[in-house]
Amino acid sequence: MQRQNLSKIAALAAAGIMALGLGTASAQDKPYDGVTIRVLSTQQPWDIEVQKRVAAFQEATGATVEYDLYAFGQAVQKIAVELSTGSPAYDVFFLEASDVSRFAAAGRLSPLDDAIASENFDVDDFIPSTVKAFTYDGKVMGLPYFAATQLYYWNGPMIEEAGLTAPPETWEDMLTLCGALKDKGVAPCTAMRGKPSTSENIWYWTQIMLGEGGTWVKDFPDDMTPTVNSPAAVKAAGLYADLLNNHGIPGSVSAGYDDVVVAMQQGNVPMVVEGAPLAGRILDPELSKVVGKVGFAPPPGGPAGQFAPFTAQGYVVGAASRNVDAAKAFVLWVTSRDTVLDIAANSTFLAVTRSSVWSHPAFVKAHGYDFGYGMSFTEAYSKALELGEPNYRLPIPEFREMGDRVGLALQQVVTGEKSAREALDDAQADVEKLLKRAGYLK
Repeated sequence: MQRQNLSKIAALAAAGIMALGLGTASAQDKPYDGVTIRVLSTQQPWDIEVQKRVAAFQEATGATVEYDLYAFGQAVQKIAVELSTGSPAYDVFFLEASDVSRFAAAGRLSPLDDAIASENFDVDDFIPSTVKAFTYDGKVMGLPYFAATQLYYWNGPMIEEAGLTAPPETWEDMLTLCGALKDKGVAPCTAMRGKPSTSENIWYWTQIMLGEGGTWVKDFPDDMTPTVNSPAAVKAAGLYADLLNNHGIPGSVSAGYDDVVVAMQQGNVPMVVEGAPLAGRILDPELSKVVGKVGFAPPPGGPAGQFAPFTAQGYVVGAASRNVDAAKAFVLWVTSRDTVLDIAANSTFLAVTRSSVWSHPAFVKAHGYDFGYGMSFTEAYSKALELGEPNYRLPIPEFREMGDRVGLALQQVVTGEKSAREALDDAQADVEKLLKRAGYLK
């Protein structure tokens, strides 16, 4: 490990020089001159904004950074292939926290502790849960740039004109509200992700299931017997299907987050539950018809309480990378406080993982939305993070396969192919086999 090189990059990042732009550096100051760092990630606002600023990192280090960006689902699949096979084609990867254990356990990730050890890199400024989510076996396997949860968004004027109030306390209350709106001629009521996967319909349904008193397994991690067909899970599947089929936008069964954002952004629905980080897009002044009209709150709950979704997203370095030092230097720079602040204060990206940025005047000025309907955006976001369930996605390597299987069952419920009981009974059997193969069950 070229510790002096890592320290130099960390110092530059900490000083904010790269985030704000660099002057010309001499040849001997460019520790990675001639190195090409390849990044495999998603077509989301963060990566697009990083690309606009990456010239500063390149100028300071001599490295060239090349991005390959794909739609979210396609990116997740391609990343899984590259990491699973130990391919050296890419150096830095986007990764959801729920997939960290899967690839770390297989030795596919290069720990970042040596880079973080630089006294110049302020790791304590991260929201603790986001770094914890990227930690495996006591080692930091990646650095988060994206703190994910969901919010309840509602169009204040639309709800008030119908003579109703928001937000609902429970998902059943939301169904009742949608029914009342339908009776008044306001339909569709909402938009939700319907695609069958851990990152789409499961991202929604899990909070409904937890709110009804359900769990993924009997007693994590002591008793890993799956409970995906419990009465609470079955009821949650029914609530979810009811919202999609009777109150959702056309094509809900295959909708992704882009469809949800557009429906709310264009004023086509009076309410959605969607990612808190997507508020910047929903309220994009160049595209949105609802700026100044939106209220914010944590998502609804159930009899067992509120369980807002929680995960983190970030960058990891592949163990097979031929440019490990340079790749770690890039990850330090891109997740530095000043890079994060620069992006958050000057774009629609707002899912920041650094505590100091949340209270920074530039961030509050850019994203402290408060239109007089319920909580302000930052208040609702902070509350949702507090309500976030740490094990919303079980931190085991097999969870994505487990979630994808249940996601398929949910789609079968929504399409009417099977009843909620039948679909989840079948999923339960398959998940039991999966966990037995993995050694969690006898």
